[in-house]
Amino acid sequence: METDQAALDYARAYVASRAETSVRCDFIELDLYTPNYDAGIVAALDLEFFDPITVITTQPGGSTLEKTLQIFGVSNVITPNSFKVMFTTLEPVIDGFIIGNVDYGVLDQNVLSY
Repeated sequence: METDQAALDYARAYVASRAETSVRCDFIELDLYTPNYDAGIVAALDLEFFDPITVITTQPGGSTLEKTLQIFGVSNVITPNSFKVMFTTLEPVIDGFIIGNVDYGVLDQNVLSY
């Protein structure tokens, strides 16, 4: 931070982006020893910090949860008989406009600011 005002602006943006509560997905785990799991292996090798991902899960009762998240951390747990990759996920700190996605702002209806 170069100025106190910049730090305050970032702090306000962070608080505003976390003001509304929702169901969270704090991490995803990929078990790379799963048979025929080419997509998981490619994801484990390709994903980097701040990459956006879409997580879709089926909840008890049959409803689905879909979240657009970012990768904020990675850890590997490797033993002689297993290889698991865990990605820490968070919602983007600042949501911007993503064309065609009403969860992240609609042109002419929302304001892009911090």
